Amino acid sequence: MMYESNLNLLRSVRAETLRISQGLTQAQLDFAPSPGKWTAGEVLDHILLAEKLYRDLIGQLIDLTKAGRVAEIDKGFEDVNTSIFFIPQAVLPYLAVPLTIFNMFVPGFVREAMTRFRLMPVQRPDIASPRKGRPAAELRDDLRASIAATEGLLAANQSLDYTRMRYRHPLMGDNNVLQVLRIVSSHEQRHQSQLNDILRSRAFPKAA
Repeated sequence: MMYESNLNLLRSVRAETLRISQGLTQAQLDFAPSPGKWTAGEVLDHILLAEKLYRDLIGQLIDLTKAGRVAEIDKGFEDVNTSIFFIPQAVLPYLAVPLTIFNMFVPGFVREAMTRFRLMPVQRPDIASPRKGRPAAELRDDLRASIAATEGLLAANQSLDYTRMRYRHPLMGDNNVLQVLRIVSSHEQRHQSQLNDILRSRAFPKAA
């Protein structure tokens, strides 16, 4: 299966997220290191929402392929309003073409590194805004169920050519489904670093 190595990467990343969050109490998950900062629970919920966003896109590309149509999806800032912190959102639509051209010359592995290591301060889209105070057991169950849903979607359509299905966004570039899976993994690794920073906070609650 052409997607297996990319999916295995996501599996290993999710296992690490579960390891980090394993045993955290509700008080620990609801702790914010400073005003306006996300809690560990919000980080986990954001990871779930981001995976669902991309899984839904992959599902749409699969449906297009099965219908015999061109499997390409183009989204703009008005659809997925992710942004760069120091650029006003009102300006971003005017940068769509320059960013698209710029991303044509940026290799995929560079985009993955930019996603994973917080080299560019990207703001999450509204659709991936986390919910506060979600129960600990529910979050961990959903993390397991979400990766299982992604695995199931791909396994049910394993004969398809995922390299021919493409998702384009001015900020994320032009990626096939295999590259999208790697971006999902890199995004989650980025937030694993955020989780570890929260756990290392001086005021982080002690376990009961």
